[in-house]
Amino acid sequence: MLRRLFPGETSRLLPASFTALLALILLVATLGYLHSDPLLVAGVGALVILGGVAIAVAATRRVIRTENELEREKELAQVTLHSIGDGVITTDVAGRVDYMNPVAEEYTGWGESVARGRMLSEVCHVVDEQTGQRVDFVLQSGGDAAVPGKEGVALRLVSTGGRDLSIRYSRTPIRNRDGEPVGSIVVFHDVSQIREMAQQLLWQASHDALTGLVNRLEFERRLEKLIETARTQEREHALMYMDLDNFKRVNDSCGHLAGDELLRQLTTVMMTCMRGSDTLARLGGDEFGALLESCPDDQALRIANATRETVREFRFVWEDKTFSVGVSIGVVPINAASGDLNQVLSLGDACCYQAKSTGRDRVQVYRPQEPEPSDRHSELQIVSQINRAFETGGFQLYRQMIAPLNAAGGLPGHYEVLVRMLDASGELVPPAVFMHAAERYNLLTSLERWVISTLVEYLYRQWKAGAIPHAPGPTGERGFYSVNLSGASINDKSFPDFLHNLLTRYELPPGLLCFEITETTAISNLNKAAELMHDLKGMGCRFALDDFGTGMSSFAYLKYLPVDYLKIAGMFIEDMVNDAMDHAIVDAINRISHILGMHTVAESVEDAVTLDKLKALDIDYVQGYFIAKPEALVDERDGGGRTPPPLEGEQPRMPAPDPAATLQRSSSG
Repeated sequence: MLRRLFPGETSRLLPASFTALLALILLVATLGYLHSDPLLVAGVGALVILGGVAIAVAATRRVIRTENELEREKELAQVTLHSIGDGVITTDVAGRVDYMNPVAEEYTGWGESVARGRMLSEVCHVVDEQTGQRVDFVLQSGGDAAVPGKEGVALRLVSTGGRDLSIRYSRTPIRNRDGEPVGSIVVFHDVSQIREMAQQLLWQASHDALTGLVNRLEFERRLEKLIETARTQEREHALMYMDLDNFKRVNDSCGHLAGDELLRQLTTVMMTCMRGSDTLARLGGDEFGALLESCPDDQALRIANATRETVREFRFVWEDKTFSVGVSIGVVPINAASGDLNQVLSLGDACCYQAKSTGRDRVQVYRPQEPEPSDRHSELQIVSQINRAFETGGFQLYRQMIAPLNAAGGLPGHYEVLVRMLDASGELVPPAVFMHAAERYNLLTSLERWVISTLVEYLYRQWKAGAIPHAPGPTGERGFYSVNLSGASINDKSFPDFLHNLLTRYELPPGLLCFEITETTAISNLNKAAELMHDLKGMGCRFALDDFGTGMSSFAYLKYLPVDYLKIAGMFIEDMVNDAMDHAIVDAINRISHILGMHTVAESVEDAVTLDKLKALDIDYVQGYFIAKPEALVDERDGGGRTPPPLEGEQPRMPAPDPAATLQRSSSG
């Protein structure tokens, strides 16, 4: 029994003991034979027997001690295998199960006593996660359990009870002292949670969090595939570009929570018009897109009209209010003659814009044989001019003075920086025209970066040349140049890094650069705006809130925005002389701004009477054509600024006098 349980120990101890005992017996026999002395033989025999007994006892104790040590090691191994968090199965060389730890029993649904002696492929029901097909384990000649051709493939282990989990496994042969395979050990690791988290991250990266629809990135990826199949397989698809009508009314009346709920409900409504193979996506804001796969033109038009009618009939109820909305849809066929991704999206946007501009709640289908509408063609020409201006230096910077109303207060003067564009003939293009096109075709951030870069370089040259005073004014404040920022730049994650790199390269004194954000833009992007303001404040920049009073007109959020200057919207300034309500609004904004530690700027000051009213209200700064017209921004060493001809729509109501004379006349009057 000892030899069967402990072959290594008995093979060394027992032969040595019996060899020694045999040698003693031979020795006794020889002595007895030579001396013929019975007593000697008996004595020596007794000694031999005692020695043999001692040897046997020692060998037995050694074997028992070794047996106990091996038993402890076996128990330790079993405890370890029972405690490990992975499923462990050992098999013999033929692939029959020898052992399963409790985790493996839980994973497979097999008890160890039942599974012992069964084939591994019978106990472990493994399927390919992608195809769902059964995958059988096979033992290689070296005793290694393998899944042929399935390295790196996602697998699922299905238990007898139907429960399945994603697994990652490893397999190793078990070999004896001579290196011969005697079985294998297979270890299963549950990666279900990791796989679920990865799938959740992938879903979040490709879907809109509010509506659950695919986002613009995933939409464009799928659109590229459809364009490719249309080109290579001559298949017909369609793109629907949709923009909601009257959505802003819900947002303005009931707030963003109501707007979000409306978008969620409209998502459900529009999904009822989609086929199983179609893709509905939220492209941003109140814009949606749909990809109609394998859809002829006439069917695409039917789906578009059905979507339009379904949205029109929908009623959104929020608290005690009921709203109706509509949708303007542009439909673009996708076929072998379609252009690339940008061209198809641009056509969809253009058709949607045409549907909205011709009455809203309409469907506009792109017809390649028909010329584009004249207004869209003109807008595309403006886009071409913008791109040409980037290449040829066709943009120019201008500045308009923001003058302190009380010159005796020692407040320094400031400037707002404006950008103008020259067309191919050298004529000025009205800002309202090219700025709208730049925003619509995603060129506004590039334009604003050009303006900021050019201005910072200009200010650096002026600072080094001494044209900008190095010492602050009597109040300790320094004059600044302000630049307008759009919502696109506020939401551009790379904008703070761009500005940080620019200001690091051109070291300007703190407070020389100011950014203006309209009230509507700030409220629409409140968190982003606040974050950007705090970041740029740390870089020494100032902030002004432009057109205050045209948005939500709430003072509550001002406590959370690090604003230095509040620019009162011109719509209140222009009529404050004759309109008591406008006068009261300007007075209230000015008082609250001063309580919050902000300076106020009155925009659109066009006459001396308005100027006197503002002075009486203790407004800090004034701006308008009556104060100063825009002038070209040129280096002082090059002869100073020159006044260009005013743009269309910027004609002053009266000749613009010299700012200093104007303010002096106002003070004396």
